[in-house]
Amino acid sequence: MFKDILLLVCFATLAKGAAIAGVKTTETFKRSTILDSNENYILFWKFNATHITFEVHVRTRGWVGFGLSTNGKMFPADVIVGWVNDDGTSHFSDRHTTGHSPPVMDKSQDWHLLLAKENEFGTVMKFVRRINTCDDTEDEVIQEGTSRVIFAYGTSDPANENAVSYHGSTRGTKSIALLSLNVELENLPSDSRHYDFLNRNYMVPSEPTTYWCVGFKLPPIGKHHMIKYEAVVTPGNELNVHHILLYRCKVNNPDYWNGKAGICYNRQRTLPECGNIIIAWAIGGEPFYFPQDVGFSIGGPEDEVFYIMETHFDNPTRRTDMIDDSGIRITITPTLRKHEAGMLEMGHIVSYHQVIPPGQKNYVSNSYCSDQCLSKGFTQSNLTSFKIIGALQHSHLLGRAITTRHFRNGVELKPLMQDPYYDFDFQEVRLVPEERTVLPGDSFHVECTYDSMGHTKPVLGGLSTQEEMCLTFAYYYPKMGISKCVSQPVYNNFPFQYDQLYHVIETVDWTNKSVVDYFVNHIDGSMIYQHCAGEHFQEPSQPLVLPPPQNKQPFQAPPPDCS
Repeated sequence: MFKDILLLVCFATLAKGAAIAGVKTTETFKRSTILDSNENYILFWKFNATHITFEVHVRTRGWVGFGLSTNGKMFPADVIVGWVNDDGTSHFSDRHTTGHSPPVMDKSQDWHLLLAKENEFGTVMKFVRRINTCDDTEDEVIQEGTSRVIFAYGTSDPANENAVSYHGSTRGTKSIALLSLNVELENLPSDSRHYDFLNRNYMVPSEPTTYWCVGFKLPPIGKHHMIKYEAVVTPGNELNVHHILLYRCKVNNPDYWNGKAGICYNRQRTLPECGNIIIAWAIGGEPFYFPQDVGFSIGGPEDEVFYIMETHFDNPTRRTDMIDDSGIRITITPTLRKHEAGMLEMGHIVSYHQVIPPGQKNYVSNSYCSDQCLSKGFTQSNLTSFKIIGALQHSHLLGRAITTRHFRNGVELKPLMQDPYYDFDFQEVRLVPEERTVLPGDSFHVECTYDSMGHTKPVLGGLSTQEEMCLTFAYYYPKMGISKCVSQPVYNNFPFQYDQLYHVIETVDWTNKSVVDYFVNHIDGSMIYQHCAGEHFQEPSQPLVLPPPQNKQPFQAPPPDCS
């Protein structure tokens, strides 16, 4: 029965988590996270246009360390160290690392202590700094994308500023969107309720990695707006449920597929292929709330009724006792909002035509959403503009950075979204700082940076984690007919035919540097095939093949305010 798969429950206000005894903040913070699995290090923060304020509660009466690292490791890192003596005097310093050794004092002290004390929980420290301190040599700029927070603490107070003890195992790192605008709404509508897409007590194998897919057919509930979504993780499995994706799929006979489940990426598929992601969550991801005047249509007459939920289980200890009922919870309301959201997929077509050559530290893969494709959406929907409210940028294990660039008549505007420290383990839809207006003549360019060092053969595009993707899924309003605006190179300037690409990839000696150099130097000059489609718009029989765009003027970020 459907109710065994998709549970309809009454709306209830859910607490973020049980309160931790002894943790009471000095003021109200809307953002918080627990940094370690033992709930020994709790972080609270808030920010404005120029500054960010942190408050940490750490279960120790020794020293406390906190910092920012581009790679999540101790070096290089921008850190603070502080502690409170038995007599109540505090110590606090702005430092940086020069290697895998104790951090050294910054010449310019740009992190400022607001409060330090000890209580029944441990040590409390509150401190503030500018988002950009303009100290390029010793401080990190806090980005709008992913920040890798590092933390450590000791069990005793140092004898002096230069005697901080080794932290041992009391350390860690966590990816956080420190400047994310995703804020919990104070009150959801009284007529809202939620549906759970769940794994139905799946017995997870002892394999280190498992991708499990479950199919769901939505019953005829009538048109609703989704206004929030979040993950529901089975207690005890928090460290093993790596990420969850929810796809909405166009399939023949959804009743046939309803309730089927199986390994996602085996040769004999239990479920049909489906690439239309509408929700993505990964470790660290928080609930996502649509703006109060925007909703995403669920159950309407034009909405597909079949869904596939993919769960990635990470099981490095090879647990044999893991029974999982995790999934995605969507909150919906029959009271339709003013604006109806759509999802626009941009980036590289998921196929082996995306080639990441081996041995590259910072290889950039380019893909495009052309103004010709977007113009079809404007014309078909009789729109003169739409507004992007948030986006998910997505690649796989080789991904190191992603930028979604925005152009208007060849002139680059501020990037729609950029994440110079992309983390595959931390994916979520993030609101843009300001709703981005898109006009006829606009285009987008999705740029993914990969690290293929250690590989001797190319990594190709594909659905599995060991293959690659370069995509941006943007929520926008009002909804238009175009939902897919992706591209791939035609390889017209290479000495082989288009349909010979896979054979060439398999037979060429990629350990030969001249082969790799030739590929890198010619790929961006290739013509591009633009795939432009939607639920009610099918691509014409004649493929749209375009030259790579020649942009007239790149975006120049304004200099930081260092006054």
